[in-house]
Amino acid sequence: MFRAFMAIAASALLVGCALPPNTALRDWARMGSVLADHPDAIAPPDPAQRDGLVAQQEALAIYLYALSVLAKRETPLTFRDAAYAPLVPRAVAVDRAAGAAVATLGTALATARAGNFPPHARDRSAGSATVLEDLRLGPLVRSADPAVQTLVVSLSRGTTGFAGPEQAAYRQLLTAIGEGHALLTSHANQLRQREVSRDILAQDDRLRRLLVILQPDAAVGLRADPAGMVGAVVQP
Repeated sequence: MFRAFMAIAASALLVGCALPPNTALRDWARMGSVLADHPDAIAPPDPAQRDGLVAQQEALAIYLYALSVLAKRETPLTFRDAAYAPLVPRAVAVDRAAGAAVATLGTALATARAGNFPPHARDRSAGSATVLEDLRLGPLVRSADPAVQTLVVSLSRGTTGFAGPEQAAYRQLLTAIGEGHALLTSHANQLRQREVSRDILAQDDRLRRLLVILQPDAAVGLRADPAGMVGAVVQP
């Protein structure tokens, strides 16, 4: 009787001390999406060149937001192809490689959306021979990394030669996003493990520190919808 009581007490203690939800990846990706969407940092005076760079910036912000959605298992991903498609020719007009990277991200996001579970599908699979698993996250990160790195380089180049503090801070942000995403890629099969989450948490802290020196963007604040293309393409 005493042993049974102790077993029940131990079980209750474990439940009470359960680990909090692992939100490191979601927080990093969401913060990266918000900070990447910063058109004021795009410096070239030529309107066509600037528009192409802003399109690259929007594609990167869209991808990072989608990554934050998939950080929580079995969450449906919204991806509106028609809203995303115009970003590709806008980016190509400035840089063919960057335009191809924008197209690659669109394809990767469409593939991830195709992996959405139908409502209650996993609940219905319980007890069956095949239990559904959400396998969208790792393949998305691996397939997207070359495109992410290409956009980081292209956008950094788009601010080079402009000595303003805003451009310098934005280049630091891009470097942090590129290195953070490379970290995700190197652990693509273990992204939800606690050991990996500590490294992702450090990358999130790095972005939050850059928030201190990256000035708020007036162009974002003046939008009718502050979420911009992120809201149009991937927000529910």
